[in-house]
Amino acid sequence: MSFLTLRIKLILIFVFSQLLFASNAPFSYSYTPKVVYKNQIFPVTILAKSYNPNEHIKFDFDMLSVNQPINQKPVVTLNKNEAFFTFYFKAKSLQDFIDIPAITISSIDYSYILKSVRLTQKKLDTSATDIYCGVLASNFRVNNVKIDNYDSKHHLVTLSISAIEANLEDMHIPNVVDDGTENIKRDGANVTAKYYFVVPTNLKSIPFSYYNLIKKHFVDKRIDLNIDKQKFNNTDLAPKDLTFDKLKKYALIALTIFFILMYLVTKDKLYIFIFAVSLALLVYIYVPKRRVCIQEGANLYILPTGNSNISLQIDKKIKRSVLNRYNHFNKIDYQNGITGWVKDEELCKD
Repeated sequence: MSFLTLRIKLILIFVFSQLLFASNAPFSYSYTPKVVYKNQIFPVTILAKSYNPNEHIKFDFDMLSVNQPINQKPVVTLNKNEAFFTFYFKAKSLQDFIDIPAITISSIDYSYILKSVRLTQKKLDTSATDIYCGVLASNFRVNNVKIDNYDSKHHLVTLSISAIEANLEDMHIPNVVDDGTENIKRDGANVTAKYYFVVPTNLKSIPFSYYNLIKKHFVDKRIDLNIDKQKFNNTDLAPKDLTFDKLKKYALIALTIFFILMYLVTKDKLYIFIFAVSLALLVYIYVPKRRVCIQEGANLYILPTGNSNISLQIDKKIKRSVLNRYNHFNKIDYQNGITGWVKDEELCKD
């Protein structure tokens, strides 16, 4: 037997043994995408063979890697004696590839290492649409639309969104005045969020599109901005019409006096009940709103979100009533019909 023939046989034996070992490995990658787009949320699934549900398995990703899973606990799917553990990552590499870090899988009895995997990362071609909102998702749904008066020229629109494998934190509808995403909650592939944006009051609708990862094309959406009385709320965010408020208060006072007089005349307990309700409303209306002291130089934000634009800086120390409150923001009427949100940290300390 020649040396060359022996060498070829040894190589074939080595390759076969590696394949045999890999096929019998207790853990392996069940799914990794071949190509991902910039900012895409994508799954990586690990298969555990001969899985014991009573066995506590720990997954430790290489901490030196800049790419770490979004979910600390995997989504587990059982199939007879096998288990599939799915982690979700975000493609945010600055290069044309992304490395899934090596994983140490361990229990009381063993420790096993899955090597790092390199995926190709591409930039999504958005030339087919000029209304792309920056979201890639397997599914995207607007569950509710809420329209509020922001000021005399703008509406504040709130979208309640649910999606699958979506980067909702990157959402930005083109041509809006200001926007922001808050309350992002992830549960495996499912994600929900609130998306806020400000638009001029003369707009009747606003279009946008997202990229559907399953259909592999852009899907158009349109938000109807015609004011629906059931969804429109002009009390939470807009300054109140003081003249109209006074008329309502005077009418309520008159009704309260009328109900107590009717009770005194008829002794009907229904009138005393309505009188009590009217009196409670009057007390609520006339209780003075909480006033806060705002520091000089404080930022007045358009939206109560961390990434909102700043409309102006307050030029002197002032006191204002709080019209509304959201998270760590306080809504105030600054001056001349200008309203906005001030952070708690920019209120006076004394």
